[in-house]
Amino acid sequence: MSRVSLNGITVGYEDEGSGEPLVLIHGHPFDRSMWRPQIEHFGRAGWRVIAPDLRGYGESTVVPGKTTLETFVRDTAALLDHLGIDRFVLGGLSMGGQIVMEFYRLLPGRIRGLLLADTFAAAETEAGRTVRYEMAERLLREGMRGYAEEVLPKMVAP
Repeated sequence: MSRVSLNGITVGYEDEGSGEPLVLIHGHPFDRSMWRPQIEHFGRAGWRVIAPDLRGYGESTVVPGKTTLETFVRDTAALLDHLGIDRFVLGGLSMGGQIVMEFYRLLPGRIRGLLLADTFAAAETEAGRTVRYEMAERLLREGMRGYAEEVLPKMVAP
């Protein structure tokens, strides 16, 4: 586990393995720890795997107010610049996939390949924002365990 100060915040991240870089962006409401099995597998399989905590998640700084997809992209790009990584394969789950698509829109020359998992390109609706806000409030009250147990069967096949 590593941490670095970039763009006025502290960013927690994993950087394991060697070879071609694979960058993995977590979904909401998770953090980089969701990628642990992939980090271990691909790190042993000849990839350099980088998995940051997005701004406001895990070990990265929480900043009041709204954070745009572009801000997540700029934070990720700054981390990769710090690590000396110019081109890479970029993957994301759910909200992470939306960040990946925004990264490709803003900085396509840095992308060697994309991995999009359980994500969508459509803009968020007001109802979707309400559900996500309510979920965030619930997780602050109750923690992650109950939520993780509820969604696991929806996210992983038997």
